[in-house]
Amino acid sequence: MPSSITKPSLLIVDDDPVILEIICEFLKRYLAGVDVDATDSPGTALQRALANQYSAVVTDLMMPGISGLELASKIHAMHPDTPIVFMSGMEQGLEECRPHAFACLRKPFDIGTFVETVRSAVIYGPFHPHPLA
Repeated sequence: MPSSITKPSLLIVDDDPVILEIICEFLKRYLAGVDVDATDSPGTALQRALANQYSAVVTDLMMPGISGLELASKIHAMHPDTPIVFMSGMEQGLEECRPHAFACLRKPFDIGTFVETVRSAVIYGPFHPHPLA
């Protein structure tokens, strides 16, 4: 059974370990008070989403095995109110995701825009108990 959210939390999924590390460092720095959980594996992300209910999920669109859209669909089946932010270097793929997304960001993106988009997703999430500082 998923744990309930007591503190804002994010699940970040990107198969590129360099991008994953960079965005996690920025989010940890600029979203103090938010737990940031990261993985480069969509399969691991599904396991973590089964065990934890996140305030928001940020996922790359194109990944081996399970696409970001498939991942989001499976997470929404478990947690329908979880906001999903998609990232991709391909505009066409992002257009297909828009109906399912809280937001879609094209890589490379401005880090300030990225952080504010993720902050908004966490605040929008129905389980967030208080405003972020």
